[in-house]
Amino acid sequence: MQILAIGDVHGRDAWKEIRGTEADQVIFIGDYVDPHQPIPDLDVIQNLEEIIAFKKSNDERVTLLLGNHDAQYLHYPLYQCSGHRADLQETLGRLFLGNEDLFKIAWQHGDYLFTHAGVSWGWFKMHSSVFRRFEKTNLAATLNEIHESEYRDILFEVGHKRGGWHLYGGPNWADRAETRNDFLPNYHQVVGHSRVPDFERFGDEYSSITFIDVGDTRVRFYECKI
Repeated sequence: MQILAIGDVHGRDAWKEIRGTEADQVIFIGDYVDPHQPIPDLDVIQNLEEIIAFKKSNDERVTLLLGNHDAQYLHYPLYQCSGHRADLQETLGRLFLGNEDLFKIAWQHGDYLFTHAGVSWGWFKMHSSVFRRFEKTNLAATLNEIHESEYRDILFEVGHKRGGWHLYGGPNWADRAETRNDFLPNYHQVVGHSRVPDFERFGDEYSSITFIDVGDTRVRFYECKI
């Protein structure tokens, strides 16, 4: 299976360069809104609408993961972070809520796991009882099931590295400093969230984590064959 993953979009439309790709699966890592650089509001909204339309027209082939900047509009007033636009809450909230079923916390194929920010071994062990309760066919399915449950809050926990009070950040918020040395064993993770100048991979042939949020420095998409 050929996979193409797109790092944090933040209002930019560079993702359109992948149209026509022959990849078997296209995965958006999340954070579709709240641009770091000035982008007109209408362009940000239209870009999200076009991403949603792209997903709908390629439903089985395109995966949309939920980023922390997206969760704050979908689950408003919970899980807020920097960059939240109160004046766009109604518009963006309607877009996310109206298409909530299109967004996931995780996607997995074999031992490759894609989330917005990554799953640390410490965070996983801390919530092992929740994972046992919602255990599904694979870890991604379990994470997505938790998102639909009363235990959803654990996915959005913010660790000390990001100014939160939790010991570890959840898969929607974990910082690179948390996960690069404490990534989940026996998985190869691909994540965004932590901006890097170029793709960075830590680990070995058995376990690893790769950071792909390079959008502020270049137009580049992560590709791998599983």
